[in-house]
Formats: sequence, structure tokens, C-alpha cells
Amino acid sequence: MQARSSMAAKTDRDRKHASAGSREPSAALTRRLNWDDLEVLLALARAGTLTGAGQRLGVNTTTVGRRLDGLEAALGVHLFDRSPSGVAATELARGLVPIAEAMERSVADALRLVEGRETEAEGLVRVSAPPGIANWFIAPAIARLRARHPKLIVELDAAVGYADLTRREADIALRSVRPRAGDLIALRLIEAESTIAAAPELIRKIQKLEDTSAIDWINWGPDLASLPDARWIADNVDPTRVVLRTSSMDAQIQAARAGLGAIIVGRPFLDWIELDELPLGPKLTKRVSALPTGSLWLVGHKALRGVPRIRAVWDFLVEEAAGFKPPR
Repeated sequence: MQARSSMAAKTDRDRKHASAGSREPSAALTRRLNWDDLEVLLALARAGTLTGAGQRLGVNTTTVGRRLDGLEAALGVHLFDRSPSGVAATELARGLVPIAEAMERSVADALRLVEGRETEAEGLVRVSAPPGIANWFIAPAIARLRARHPKLIVELDAAVGYADLTRREADIALRSVRPRAGDLIALRLIEAESTIAAAPELIRKIQKLEDTSAIDWINWGPDLASLPDARWIADNVDPTRVVLRTSSMDAQIQAARAGLGAIIVGRPFLDWIELDELPLGPKLTKRVSALPTGSLWLVGHKALRGVPRIRAVWDFLVEEAAGFKPPR
């Protein structure tokens, strides 16, 4: 009987020890894993390359690689397969992504709560805009903004792609398409008719455009094929006459100035880009769809709209847009 009791007591001790041991890795894991680690994991999973992840995080490729090595070493697991073409998430890494995204949302919520307590327009505001809008509209206005709010600092991301405001990649964005996300707000800043523009020498040759196949065209690249101007060319122009596709508005303008072909641009910008309007002949006007009307949307996150520094930049851009005229 006594031997049986001793064995039972030993079994209970072993069970308790095993239970305590099973909790130990969890506690250690908590100490070894933080938001900075998961932020790297998310960036790599979304970008698929060390370079792309670095661009998302604002660090260089070497730093991303070092942080990934450190994370894998700390956890004792393999998260990404590396190859010359990029990185591929392992099954474990893919399983961690939704957990990391939940933490990302929690961090963003915490930041919004803290930032909502600001009382003065000071600090950094990150603005994302297409290159042309950044060059023509925002950059020339920053001096006036700083004169009004000298404690503000602007980080201007002049990128073709859209920054994800829900992930705090920017505080304010200017876009040609209205976003549909429920937690974003959008205000139309500018609405302008589009027109066909070309170099004066090309227009003198043909006078009026009676057939879209009579000239060559310059269009947006595949990544921006959904833009209204790009769709108009796709719907009304023989694809063999589209001789250049590019995601750069500046490249389109320079090519058109050199006489390569025609582009579609907002009418208010004609004088600034040194191109002339190419009139459509009456026959062509009846055959093609109407040229699109372009819009510029000011976009922000609902929860951040009242933060003083973001509200200051938002209100300023609204005022600037009301009297905006492209520089000559």
C-alpha cells in the first residue's frame, strides 16, 4: 500500500512538472517575440523580397536580412525560404501572418488613441501622392503650410502605387480613384475634363484628328490600366498604335513633347506641360466615347481626421485646391 502511494505521489509530481514544462516555452516565446519581429514577418510576406520589405519598413536590405536571421534564431524555426528571386513564406510563417495582422491593427488602434490626445499641430505628417500631383500641387505649397504651422514636418511619398492608409503607410493620400474602404474618408479636391494633347508640330501636321489610328499614342503602363484615361485609349485606339506604355506621367509628357505621339491629360495642365490640345474632328467625335473627367481625391483615416497635425494638413490642402492653378 505504501509503495503504491509513493508511486502515485511520484506520478503526480511528474505530471505537474510536465505541465509546468509545457508552459515554459510559451513564456519564453513571449519574451522572444514582439511587434518589431512580426512587422518584419509581415513585410516579407507581403513584399516577397528583402528589398521590397525594406522599402515598406524604411530600412535597407541588409537590415531586413539581419532582423529575419535574428527572429528565426530566437524562435528556433525556419520562416522563409530564400532564393535569387526573393523569399517564400513557409507554412509556419503563413500561419503567423493573420496573427501578425491582428497585432498590426491593435498597434494602429493604440496609436490612433494616443494621437487623438494631441492639442497642437506639430510633428510628422506623411502624405502619399502620384508623382505629378506631388510635383505640381503639393511640393510648391509646403512652404506656405510651414509658414502657417512651423512645427509641422511633411514626408512626401511621390509614388505610383497607393499607400495603404489602414496600415499606417501614410496619414493622408491623394488619389485619382475614390477608395471604398469603410474606415477611410474621401473628399473630391479637383475635377477636370481630360483632353488629347500633343506637340505643336504634330498638331500642325494633322490639324484635326479624324481617326485615332492616324497618329501614335502614349498610354499608362499595365499597373495603371484601370485609370479612366488608360481605359479610353484601350477602348478607342488600335493597340498597334500605342507605341509607349509607362507608369510615369513625366515620361509621357517628355515623349509627347518629342513628337512621339498623343497623350490624355487634364485640361488645366496643358500650359504647364508645354503641349497643345489636339482637336477632334466631327466624324471622330461621333464614333468615340466621350473623354473622361478626372478627379483628385483627398483621403484619410476616419479615426485620425481630428488629430491636430493631420487636420491642419488636410484643411490646408483643401484650401490650396480651391485656388489651384498649375505653375507656368
